[in-house]
Amino acid sequence: MTVFEVVALIAAFCGFAMVLGGIWLMAKGVITLAATPKTDALTIEWKKQFRMNTQVPGLAFFMVGLLFVWVALRSLHPADIVPIEFEGTIKGVEEPVSILVRPHAWELPSTTSGEITGKIYPDLSVLVLVVNAPGYQPYSKLIKLKADGPRLAQLGTLELHRNVRESDLSKSITDLPFNAPAPAKSENAAFGVAQ
Repeated sequence: MTVFEVVALIAAFCGFAMVLGGIWLMAKGVITLAATPKTDALTIEWKKQFRMNTQVPGLAFFMVGLLFVWVALRSLHPADIVPIEFEGTIKGVEEPVSILVRPHAWELPSTTSGEITGKIYPDLSVLVLVVNAPGYQPYSKLIKLKADGPRLAQLGTLELHRNVRESDLSKSITDLPFNAPAPAKSENAAFGVAQ
């Protein structure tokens, strides 16, 4: 649970406590919902944009408590998806490079009968980066992201190892002589001539 969620829950608890405390104070007779004279009215004003005026001050006690509850419930929504940023360079590769990022080890249990049942709680704190380029060995790297702070993966400089060099290919390719055989001649038949 994050600090923000704890603060929101405390605000909701305070709001409920104010509402229940107001009901208890009304039962004891300390506050009433009876109207007071207009001169004793309670006025709340905020930046000259919002103004509330009531002749029932006990009502304000309940409204402030419900405001705490409303703000806490409004702020407790699922967090937005935070992007993961990657920074780095690939050294000495002129071919097009494909980069794949996948989660590390999300496994579903299966039975011998072929049924798959299970749950996955997506954890993106550990990722696997796979870099491929034509003629190079695939490069993979395990990336661990911090739980708090910016979600930035510093890759540094990646160096791919070449499988086959172009100079090696030219050495192994040679011209083969090809002598076409002479066409066979037949004395009896000619193509396109009726027999």
